[in-house]
Amino acid sequence: MKKFTISLLVFIGLTTITQAQCFREGALTAIDDPTQYPVEGTASILFQTDGTKQVVFADDFATVQGIELRVFLTTTERLGQGGAELQVTTEPLQDDNGGQDMNDPITGMKVFDVPDGVNLSDYDYIIIQCVQADVLWGRASLGANQGADCDTLNTEDHPFDAVAISPNPMQDQFTISGLTTQDTEIVIFDILGKRVYTQQNVTNQTINVSSLKTGIYMMTMISGDQQTTRKLIIQ
Repeated sequence: MKKFTISLLVFIGLTTITQAQCFREGALTAIDDPTQYPVEGTASILFQTDGTKQVVFADDFATVQGIELRVFLTTTERLGQGGAELQVTTEPLQDDNGGQDMNDPITGMKVFDVPDGVNLSDYDYIIIQCVQADVLWGRASLGANQGADCDTLNTEDHPFDAVAISPNPMQDQFTISGLTTQDTEIVIFDILGKRVYTQQNVTNQTINVSSLKTGIYMMTMISGDQQTTRKLIIQ
């Protein structure tokens, strides 16, 4: 059964790469403790002509099990530095035996779906984070676009391409600029995932958040079937 599973993953990987028309990739390396938490392999964010968007760890990926390992796309080298962050795992990484035994390795190809609203240029890093222990397990710095049809796949009319949030960190208000649509809805969530603020028909304008307490929030901007999420820090 294990041999069949490995063969199936290799087949899926070869099929995915064949269909892919544009991708950005980088080498995964261990960060906080390379001796205790080794990480290696190639990671990429990959777009296909059928519209599929994925984060892919190639079949040379290898690490050791940690306490709830999760995968993120980020604009900063670490989580919690005020940049954009997107978790692409729906559950912790499983080791080669299908569990979370700290003595077992994690090897081989892994594929994680990316939301439709993400562009290739939105994020700069792929991060593996040991969530419960707050350890930056591994990181890949994404390089330039590669592929025959990158221009076609990466120039879709995305309403959030040029959006900026300032200031961030903020006190009682912030300004949204760079929106190209007038039907945007914003929804702000606290760190527990509770919706604390909603506003529709947002344009390039100032948003008053004086009713919110000091802390870290996530703001989702939605326009039609496109959306993006930004971190807000209220001081």
